[in-house]
Amino acid sequence: MKVPRRALSVFCPHCQKRASLEDLVIVGSHPGKSLVTCGNIRIEPTAKLHVEVQAHRVVVNGRIKGPITASESVEVGPTGHVIGDIRAPRIVVQEGARIEGRCEMIRLAPVPTTATTASLPTPAPIEEHPEVQIPGINLPKPRPLMPPRLRG
Repeated sequence: MKVPRRALSVFCPHCQKRASLEDLVIVGSHPGKSLVTCGNIRIEPTAKLHVEVQAHRVVVNGRIKGPITASESVEVGPTGHVIGDIRAPRIVVQEGARIEGRCEMIRLAPVPTTATTASLPTPAPIEEHPEVQIPGINLPKPRPLMPPRLRG
């Protein structure tokens, strides 16, 4: 999905939920139950949180009580203290960091490269598929689905 560079959030075309695209820096506390963004979250040494965290990349230098899930990496700095489970493809724990919970290294789906996509068969356009004929029923010809247009 293409999004303008200055966009702070976007609505999912499938579920219509708002997805934040902002990078967040937390220096104190957060009143909600979760911090969720498609960007990065940096938790400063002065922060004390009791929330669930989900982001692209998370850097913890403060104290957080709750699970952390990242799509790229979680880094717990020397002043960081995590009480909760961590899930990410890459987890970095610096000397002095404290973690009380499980660490699970999840795998990301591989990004297809030209070498792997060249060996995959190309799907036939929808117009080349034979039409289904059911006696007594006239079905309209299927149309290709078009993605919704984003308003700018």
